[in-house]
Amino acid sequence: MLLVIPLCLLHLGGEGVGVLDVNGGSVVSKNGPVDSGADAANLHDCQVHLQEVERAAKSSLASVKRSNVVVEELSKKLSDCGGGGEGGVGGGVQIEVPPCPACDACPSCPTCPVCPSVASSGLLASGHAKKWLTVGIPTVPREDNHLGTTLESWIRQLPVHDKDPLYDDVILVVMNMHGAGHDWFYKAKEKYSGSHPFSRYFRFTEETHKSPDPVPHLTATKDAGDANHPGFRVRKQTRNIVSLMMESEGLGDFFMFTEDDMQICDHGLVAIQYMLNKAELYAPDFMTIRASYGMNGIFMRDEDITDFSSYLLEHQARRPPDHLVVEWFAGEKPQSATLKRGRKHMAFRYNILNHLGVVSTLRAERSKTFPVCFEELGEPTLFEVEAFNFKTCIEDDIWPCDVDPAVKTVGIPWGGMCKGPLCLNGGNPQNPKGRIG
Repeated sequence: MLLVIPLCLLHLGGEGVGVLDVNGGSVVSKNGPVDSGADAANLHDCQVHLQEVERAAKSSLASVKRSNVVVEELSKKLSDCGGGGEGGVGGGVQIEVPPCPACDACPSCPTCPVCPSVASSGLLASGHAKKWLTVGIPTVPREDNHLGTTLESWIRQLPVHDKDPLYDDVILVVMNMHGAGHDWFYKAKEKYSGSHPFSRYFRFTEETHKSPDPVPHLTATKDAGDANHPGFRVRKQTRNIVSLMMESEGLGDFFMFTEDDMQICDHGLVAIQYMLNKAELYAPDFMTIRASYGMNGIFMRDEDITDFSSYLLEHQARRPPDHLVVEWFAGEKPQSATLKRGRKHMAFRYNILNHLGVVSTLRAERSKTFPVCFEELGEPTLFEVEAFNFKTCIEDDIWPCDVDPAVKTVGIPWGGMCKGPLCLNGGNPQNPKGRIG
């Protein structure tokens, strides 16, 4: 198999196309062999940046579309730029090395030039390329096939063509929280696996990372709890969420929370791409961004999954998970403020998910209304600390919006796609015309 790497990323000097046989440790360019004891030794000092794993190759390494994949810690796997040490790539893998234009040095590795397009994504231990977005979907049996409807809403928007920037760069992790008897789950798994044209976007799994119940004496009584004090069912759901996060950790740069009865709205994936890109322009190290309600439409970075999982487990008996997540990213407690590290939590102006049922999985009572697609999100649907602020960002669609004028842009009126009676006079009373500005 050939792994394509820009020559400058290997810091081998010179130009031209060459082949690096990882198993044999030799590097050959158009200008002749490269001294493996000198130039190739930089493999020990820098991470090797993969531009693209040749898509046609059929091997244990997954196909990669994006050009920003890194073979993490390859320098630690190879003792002398060859041999494919224990756990390394090895196996006779070859790397084709095309020319790479001059580019800025990598801040974390000043001796190893990297191209501006190269980011921090890595190659997973499983051999699969790290995606841009992981969508976590916990599922339980329901009378109607909401799971199938939800998955179909994603399929209508996932890329078909391999030239699409998001092709093979999104993964939906669907976890069965019930076990045997969840017929809708097993039907979906059978339908979307194997030869299905969208099978590359799905990972169906059973709950395996089960955490212990911190208050088994209460669970034994099947305590009901209330809206603000979790009973045994809500505590179990909190642990389910942790199981899903632990299964999803390391799969993508961003992790999105949603549920099996939450359709993504038409054009929702485009909105997500726009929202995350704009949020990174406004606050490159932002912690989270909110684009729906409840435990849905919350986007966090992969590197925060472990901390948030621990936070949920520690406090699961005190508050429900959709309250704890706000407490965590808003830094409302000393512990969560420490984990926040001064980073911004952000909000998208519009709701990107449509609820299929009439009862929330976290609340037993029926809801009078749920926000519809691209309805504006504000109070009281969300807490004040997490809601989009219409007073300070009326012309924008990302909050907070007090940013450098060089990167600031006016919002796009996504609300024009809002469908439903709530959209007739605008979704938010502070903006009755339902428009930007």
